[in-house]
This record gives sequence, structure tokens and C-alpha cells, in this order.
Amino acid sequence: MRTSEEIIIIGAGAAGLIAARELSAHHTVTVLEARETTGGRIQTVYKDGVKSAETGAEFVHGELPITLGLLKEAGLSYYNIYGKMFQVRDGKWDARYEMIEDWDGLLEKMSAIPTDTTMQAFLNEHYPGEQYASLHESVQSFVQGYDLADMTKVSVKALYREWTNESEKNFRIDRGYSAMIHFLEDVCRRQQARIITNAVVSHIEWSAGMVKVTTKAGTTYTGTKVIIAVPLGILQQGAIHFSPALPAHTTAVHQIGWGTVIKTVLAFKEPFWEKHAEQMGFLLGKAPIPTWWTQLPDKANVLTGWLGGPPAIPHLHKTNEALLEMALQSLAILCNESIDMLKAQLVESHISNWATDPHISGSYSYSTPATTAAQVVLNTPVDGTIYFAGEALYNGASPGTVEAALSTGKAVAERILKRASQK
Repeated sequence: MRTSEEIIIIGAGAAGLIAARELSAHHTVTVLEARETTGGRIQTVYKDGVKSAETGAEFVHGELPITLGLLKEAGLSYYNIYGKMFQVRDGKWDARYEMIEDWDGLLEKMSAIPTDTTMQAFLNEHYPGEQYASLHESVQSFVQGYDLADMTKVSVKALYREWTNESEKNFRIDRGYSAMIHFLEDVCRRQQARIITNAVVSHIEWSAGMVKVTTKAGTTYTGTKVIIAVPLGILQQGAIHFSPALPAHTTAVHQIGWGTVIKTVLAFKEPFWEKHAEQMGFLLGKAPIPTWWTQLPDKANVLTGWLGGPPAIPHLHKTNEALLEMALQSLAILCNESIDMLKAQLVESHISNWATDPHISGSYSYSTPATTAAQVVLNTPVDGTIYFAGEALYNGASPGTVEAALSTGKAVAERILKRASQK
């Protein structure tokens, strides 16, 4: 039985769509998406109906219950990835078994800090002096590359929780992450939810039990509740104006770190890297784009490059052509090949520069020492009328993931449904 609630959801990424799926079975739901397509930072490229590239989210980082549950429900298969990690040292490929020297000792010191601090401050205190320069560099490369974080802002306690909860298993979805998004979208539509794209929300006027949402085009939508499930970067820009204002929430969104990344997916005629190692999963080295991976166990002749965190910032406004050139230069350095050979071998390329997408404005979040308190503010409904969701609001062991987004969207929906059942 449908209620009189009319819920507006802003953002048709993973968080917004799972909230819409849960709520549209009981309430009237309208989803407003700024981009032309749903999915947000999930964008699979298909060629002749087959997954060609993941330009956004790619991995399922472990046995994540909501993500894997959705895949099972949708009948979508996934597979375990594998492959050795190599680092290029003095032009040679060396198998690398430990990302950071004295990893266990580092974790022990991180676990013992009485109050939270930034990783840079922690290293300066516990590993001072030139003798630890190599460790500083290794930690910085990992924090910037994996968490996309600024060393002077990222939380030590959050990194410790994340690093000690990492799964050895990682998966890819056979048909790509977008297949999961399409499944959610189809369920929402079957449950009579409206999903409207190219709807850039600029203003939310509200009072208890009433919202009026206005887009840049001047279209208005009214409802009884609103869920804001847009990327953190959009909130940090103040792209959505609230009336009355939400000063505590404005402060809170700036207390969560927001990363950036440039991702390049390159397809080649031949797997030239196999002359160095047939089972290469990941390759790290000193190059403009320092991190690369294959599609193993899929034998596709594809390499994905990843430039994350502060080192990506100087390159954000380069053209895709310039970024492709930088990617090829990086592979030339790491694989000891000529640019001409790489260009002759190149079949297809996809450059993802999410920071320049006006409706995304970055990649994924990371925690600062102030983030936990900020998340409490953002996860608390405003007069039972305004709710927030998205991976940046997640405080579990899988930050910055699709699972994080799904978890928050589902939690908000459950809170609304519980409140409705108590009336």
C-alpha cells in the first residue's frame, strides 16, 4: 500500500538508486540526476554489448554483502582477480611483496596513538630524520595512490582501520558495474519511480514535512522529504543552495577529504608487457602515471593507468590528448618501449578525469581527523525532512567504495521506512 509521502532523491548513483529501489515500493519517488546518464561515478563502456572498459568504479573490494547480494539478485556474475605485483627498479621489474617497509611496525605505531592526527604529522613524530625518507616516500605513494588523500589532511585512525580490514579477495563484474546500476534502475521504474536525467538541482526550499526543489532550468518538484545523494565535491562547492540554510552541514562537508584521480584505460593489439612477466597484475614505478594494472584473469590486452591524489592536480586541466600522451610516456618508461611502438600498438583509449565533470567534481572521499564528527551531522535527518547519503557519509571498513555508497543509501531508506511505520 502506497503512503502519501512524496520523496525526492537528488542523484542517481549507487546511493540514490538503492534508496529509490527500497522506497518506491511504498512511496512516490522522483529521482533527479544532473548528468545525461544514471550511475554517477559508475560508468562502464560497452562495445557491441560487451564490457570494454570501466572508466569509473571497477573493483569489488572483498566479500561485501550489499554489493554481492545485489549482483546475485540481478543474476550478474563476477570473478576473483589475481596477478603478481611488480615494481620497476633501475629499469628492471622486481616482484614486490610488501608495499611499505616494516609494515607491521608501522601499523603497531598507528594503533597506539592516543588521539587522531594526520599521517604527515604522525610520520614526522614517529619516523623523523633522513634515515626514514624511504618509508615516508612509500607511505605517501600508497596514501595518495590508493586513498587519493593529502598526507597533511588524512586521518591516521581511519587509515589504520582501512588497512587492517583489507580483503585479500577482489572481484570484477563480468558485465561491468553499470549492469548493476541498470538493474536498480529497472526495478525502480517497475515500482513507478520517476528517474529524470539532465536535471541539475540548484535550490532546495524546505520546512518540516515540505520540500520544493528547483533545477537550473527552472523546473520545480515538491515533496515531503528529500535525500541528497550527490558527490561530496558538489556539496563542497555549494552547488545546491538550501533555504533556510544548513550551516552545520556546510561546515561538515568541508571536514571530509575529497580526492581526485585521472584514470586511463588503454587497449593494445598485443600484450607487450608479458615479455617482462606473464602474470603481472599490478605495476608500480616512477613515471608520470605511476600505477598500472591488467585485467587478469581476463586475458584482454588492456592496461589501466592510475594517477591519484595531489600528484594528479597539476594535470587536471590537460586535454585528453595530452593525458593520453602522458600515459604512453609512462608505459614507455616502465616497460622500456618506444613511444612509436606503443602508438602503433594502441587500439582504443578511454581517459577519465572526474574532477572536470561539473556534476561529479572529483573521485571519492577520505577521512580527516574531523570526519567522524562531520558524518554524525550529515547522517542525522533534518526535521525528518532532509537526508543525506553517499560514500562520503560511510564510516565502516570499506571507505570510498560502491559498497559504501550502497550502504548509506540503504540505511537512509530503512530509516524513512521505519519512521513511516511508526506513524
